[in-house]
Amino acid sequence: MIRYQMALLAHSQRYLLPGLAYLAFLGLLYNGDDPTSPALPEFAVSAGAMMVLACWLTITLVEAEDPVQGLITRVHARRLSILVGGVVVTVLACCAVLALASLIWSMITHGGDPFGELAFGAMAHIGCAGAGIAIGLPCSRLLLPRAGYTTVAAPVALLLVLLVHWIPFVNPMLRALSSNDPAAAPLLFGLTTSFVALAGSSATVIVGLRRQD
Repeated sequence: MIRYQMALLAHSQRYLLPGLAYLAFLGLLYNGDDPTSPALPEFAVSAGAMMVLACWLTITLVEAEDPVQGLITRVHARRLSILVGGVVVTVLACCAVLALASLIWSMITHGGDPFGELAFGAMAHIGCAGAGIAIGLPCSRLLLPRAGYTTVAAPVALLLVLLVHWIPFVNPMLRALSSNDPAAAPLLFGLTTSFVALAGSSATVIVGLRRQD
């Protein structure tokens, strides 16, 4: 299923727009950057963009199949957990590649970043990717049958998770990075809660699909 989802995303070429948009964003973020400027606040910005990217890629991947082909895929998957898991792992793999691009770009810009900062940046990017997928799954056609609902639901959910400080995963983690002197605890907590949210989102989608059947 993972191989199929990756092939589907590659052949549909729907990864190009979100992927190029994220790379263009990195270009703006690091363009003319002062090598002596701190890297961690920039990681907070690129990790926040990663959440938007992950949500976008998730919805894009689900939408790559027409409804009839989607039903055929569900039959061949046999279990809904395999179907949803294939989408999750595929998008996480794409996000991991782009997160690595962000870290390498930062290292080139700053002439090398300390290992601790790179570790914090990696945790933030992967945590935000998990949160983005957690939002994208229920906002996709898997649960919302009309594109208009997705167009409204996904941006609202992304804004709430990014901006509301008491939602306990992305916002506190990014604020900790922005302080330029973060402790490991907020980032580990954010990473953990993001993947707990992803597990809950996946389970919700699976239950919703079973009820549709």
